[in-house]
Amino acid sequence: MHSPGDDVGWRLAVHSDMVRELPPATGLRLASDHGYAGAFWATRSEGELAAVRAAVVESNVTITCLGFGLEASETVEPTRAVELAGSVGAAAISVCATSMQASSFIQDALDRTLRRCAAYVDAAAPRGVKVLVHQHWGTLAASASQLRRIVQEFDPARLGCVYDAGSMTIEGYEDYRVGLEILGNYVADVHIANTRHFPSAERTVWEWEWSPLSDGLLDMQKLARALRRAGYDGWLTIADRTTGGSVERLLDLDRRIVQQATTDVEGIGSHNPCRPLDDHVAAADRARRGSYGQPLLAEARG
Repeated sequence: MHSPGDDVGWRLAVHSDMVRELPPATGLRLASDHGYAGAFWATRSEGELAAVRAAVVESNVTITCLGFGLEASETVEPTRAVELAGSVGAAAISVCATSMQASSFIQDALDRTLRRCAAYVDAAAPRGVKVLVHQHWGTLAASASQLRRIVQEFDPARLGCVYDAGSMTIEGYEDYRVGLEILGNYVADVHIANTRHFPSAERTVWEWEWSPLSDGLLDMQKLARALRRAGYDGWLTIADRTTGGSVERLLDLDRRIVQQATTDVEGIGSHNPCRPLDDHVAAADRARRGSYGQPLLAEARG
């Protein structure tokens, strides 16, 4: 068992997608046992939150943020979203910017996003809840620069952002140091996930898939160095979405990968996805591919 944050420079949180297949009480207990002090809970239904609320009471894990995805950001009434966050003890709620598929013009998407953010801030401020705009591919806020264009209109004490390094492996990548400097003190949470990209069997454009933290485009060591340089002291949320193996093993492995990367103060060598990150990974978790380039993820996670 590990004390939260005892061997990582930042407080660790688990994304609910990593423990979604388990009852909330079991998922949060496992997270706590493996050194995670918080949980970013991406809500899927109000009914689910009753079980989450009970699980929080029984565990040492804090709900860092109640996340509302792209569809929910547009449909859930802001006051109700704040009430739901309060019901699980979350100090923040996250919302997505407007989908670029839903808007023909950037200015229209920006206007819609700013109105949404203002409505959430107005609802959240009286309850002491902070609003976070979640950096996400396919939205107006895919990159740090795009995200800054939104958040700069608000007081960072009331509205901040989720800096999503995993999402940037899909769309919106900017150098970590540059992006964190652009966003400054608006960054309130940092999400970590990984993807691999490979030639498509049917198209000229490469395709992507979720992959283990040890094998993909995410440069964990470079990210850790950028976070230190920026003076970031908030949450690191692990959002590993690979599937097919033991949740307990994945929680442990990911914590150790982050530990290794965050303690590499000198930054000797950037993470190379073609080799293991260190000797606690016998071999890079690179799955053997099935038909049409699809990985055998169960094999990858063992």
